[in-house]
Amino acid sequence: MVIKAKICGLQKLEDVLTAIRYEADFIGFVFVPNRKRTIDITMASDIIGQLKIDGHRRPEIVGLFADQSLKEVNEYVKFLNLDKAQLCGNESPEFCSSVSVPVIKAIHLPETIPTNKGINQIIDKVSCYVNNGQLILLDRQVDNSYGGTGKSFDWSIASTLSEKGYEFILAGGLTPLNLGQAISTALPWAVDVSSGVETSGKKDFDKMHTFISIAHATKLMDDKN
Repeated sequence: MVIKAKICGLQKLEDVLTAIRYEADFIGFVFVPNRKRTIDITMASDIIGQLKIDGHRRPEIVGLFADQSLKEVNEYVKFLNLDKAQLCGNESPEFCSSVSVPVIKAIHLPETIPTNKGINQIIDKVSCYVNNGQLILLDRQVDNSYGGTGKSFDWSIASTLSEKGYEFILAGGLTPLNLGQAISTALPWAVDVSSGVETSGKKDFDKMHTFISIAHATKLMDDKN
């Protein structure tokens, strides 16, 4: 199984087209209000409307939301024709099931989990969403943030989930420099990056290319499918 790559926090057409050219599997737009990488729905619509794949594999388009109403999420999904919605707040499994497209549910983890009890609580939470049909994204828990912080967590936590057969997207503090180690430790189904492919707050095309290339060049055992 080849690791899939998601480039998130995109705000410019040029950045999106570059991600497509480098064959990102997912591209993410942030619709959470008042966040650094939030994009207006009209601007996102304009970008999506100008996408030209030109022989490249079409990535799935993901909208990011957090503790927003079901009505708002579904309106964005319909207006932009999104493939998936990534929910980064405290949305319940029942809420996720009511979204009109498949959901990526972000679960935020502390930097370290000191006890077996903590691990078991995470496994129970992941199981609840997975059994409800959601794809899980693991990210670092940071106060008053829904992601994109550039901070990582202990990848051995993710490794435990992988060993139990869970598929997930790994996020949080990933960069082209640590991606290989992160994949070999956590064994994720896919990897997600935003700030880790930026330079001075802007998407860096060389970093994007390297990140996606490393992900796609890494293969897990077939039994991880």
